[in-house]
Amino acid sequence: MILGIDHILIAVQDLELATEVYQQLGFQVLRGGKHPKAGTHNALVPLADGTYLELIGVWDESLAEQFSPFVVNALHHENRLAAFALASDDLDADVAAMRARGFEIGDPREGERTRPDGVRVAWRSAHPTDSRFPFILQDVTPRDVRIPAPTSGIGQTLRFGDVNVGVTDLASASEGYQKLLGMDGDEGWFELARGAIILKDVDTERILQLVLEADNPLEIVREWQQGNVAFEQEIIGGMGITLEPVNTLGVPLQITGRVS
Repeated sequence: MILGIDHILIAVQDLELATEVYQQLGFQVLRGGKHPKAGTHNALVPLADGTYLELIGVWDESLAEQFSPFVVNALHHENRLAAFALASDDLDADVAAMRARGFEIGDPREGERTRPDGVRVAWRSAHPTDSRFPFILQDVTPRDVRIPAPTSGIGQTLRFGDVNVGVTDLASASEGYQKLLGMDGDEGWFELARGAIILKDVDTERILQLVLEADNPLEIVREWQQGNVAFEQEIIGGMGITLEPVNTLGVPLQITGRVS
């Protein structure tokens, strides 16, 4: 069964710099490790609902071009949102169900990395034939080995809201997501148990924006003001706030929340 959004990948030129930037934004950033077969390495930004942001850089370009082309491709664009993953609790069954619905997806394959503390993290993933769709992931080692819960920072009060995906043919893309997810979407809006996928009828085929939901956005406002973090703020209907940090290293990131 698809459990919802698992994480979103943010391509970065310099992993150390990216770690510093997201720490300055108030996030806890955990060092991840190297993907030995993919030519990439990462750092993780955990959120309160078990999702996370993956800051992913390239350490071997030839390997990355072969096994992580979406990361390499994102580095050539101003928008650095590279891909996102859905979580599964039974990958084999989900892949079989997707194929039965007419969705083309590859066989599950093994993945792993070693954390800086020497702990091995392992998972299985399946990737759609059409790389514009998210890939599916199931943990082999316990999930909290891959992504522990945040113990500090603003991530303790943030959840994955939605990912906005640009499509050039809304009807066709919606049909594809229906086959992928096994559910209908309301005009391109697919509400999952954790997070949502929102298709936007535009002139590009890529992830457009990441939206996080805050328990109390005013707490984030105060923290950013104290830390001299540049951001834009908009009041929505007198009841909600939208925040957009200025420096995210190319990530269209929005934080929303109601004011109680």
